Amino acid sequence: MTGTAYRPKAVALDWGGVFTRGTFDSSAVVALARLIGVEPAALEPTYLALMAEFEAGAFDLPGFHARFRDATGSRPDLDTFRETFLGAVKERPAAYDLVAAMPPDVKLGMLSNNVAELCDRVRADPRLGRLSAFVFSNEVRVRKPDPAAYAALLAALGEEAGDVVFVDDNAANVAAANELGLVGVLLDADFPRRWREAVPGLALPPELAAADWS
Repeated sequence: MTGTAYRPKAVALDWGGVFTRGTFDSSAVVALARLIGVEPAALEPTYLALMAEFEAGAFDLPGFHARFRDATGSRPDLDTFRETFLGAVKERPAAYDLVAAMPPDVKLGMLSNNVAELCDRVRADPRLGRLSAFVFSNEVRVRKPDPAAYAALLAALGEEAGDVVFVDDNAANVAAANELGLVGVLLDADFPRRWREAVPGLALPPELAAADWS
């Protein structure tokens, strides 16, 4: 499977930290901390605890807003909170270029720990029109690195684990993918080398091999 000619039938990607520079959560913590006038380091534990439930579909964005207000003692209105939260995205253009560069015979999909309103925006993005499978934690009610999340991805793609490459910026999620038989590739500053070694039968275009993936 991982020999020199390995070429996958499908490539799946995470969203936050892959299509965004830095994780979405890191950007959202900074933006929301600025909104309520606290330091990001002070807000981060509360935010991450709420997001763990939010991404598993425990509540919607108004529910997140209400719980955020209760946990922080702050009073941002819902519209301002929504705009600040959803507007925290900082895009990584190279990831969109990677999608566009994939050959037409390679299926594309997404597996992301995500929340409903962001999922809607991601699905509607015309740059991701090639993706045939979107698997979001809030919809399947399980978050990576739970094996059930990867099982949902494989079912959505209609492929066996060994025929799927999975790209994620979180090493634990990549390790879980590898343990389940997928070909996990960590997206970090060394991504072009990692891709070349893991997927030798599907070379990156020169401009993407030379791109800044940090």
